[in-house]
Amino acid sequence: MKSKKHILLLLAAIVVTMILAPGCSSISVNQDYDTSFDFSKWKTYGFMQLPESAGIDQLSADKISDAIKTQLNAKGFKDSEPADFGVALHFGQQTVTDVQSYGYGWWGGGVDVSQYQEGTLMIDFIDMKTNKLAWRGTAQGAMSDNPDVQERTANVDSAVAQMLAPFPPGMLQK
Repeated sequence: MKSKKHILLLLAAIVVTMILAPGCSSISVNQDYDTSFDFSKWKTYGFMQLPESAGIDQLSADKISDAIKTQLNAKGFKDSEPADFGVALHFGQQTVTDVQSYGYGWWGGGVDVSQYQEGTLMIDFIDMKTNKLAWRGTAQGAMSDNPDVQERTANVDSAVAQMLAPFPPGMLQK
């Protein structure tokens, strides 16, 4: 029979895993914008040419563009040339080291060290009349290891939907 100490340690490990596991798959989104800009004048959008420095391949850019089109079209904007605002994409990734210490007290302790890839997607909306950045959305989170096409598409759709949810700022959603 296992000792009470071992059972409590196992129970504590299960609870910690249940609390931390959802946080590992979540993303963090933010928006920033020119508070003096009148977003109500925008009706049409178009995609800016993807520079090599964007940090993203064409397949991923197409998935992101499709997700953006879905969100913007649902808000009443039209994909058109000439456009009122241009959409520019940027992507970066970095290796993150996560250090978790646990077990202070009577049952001992330890340290878990893990590394994972964290990605950051930025979507910029540029006013085509002034060629100035008016709105930026960012999504940042842990990247899945070897996701299949469906998982990758679902992750992109979710990140873009969360990023664009409060767009346009200060206006009632259509």
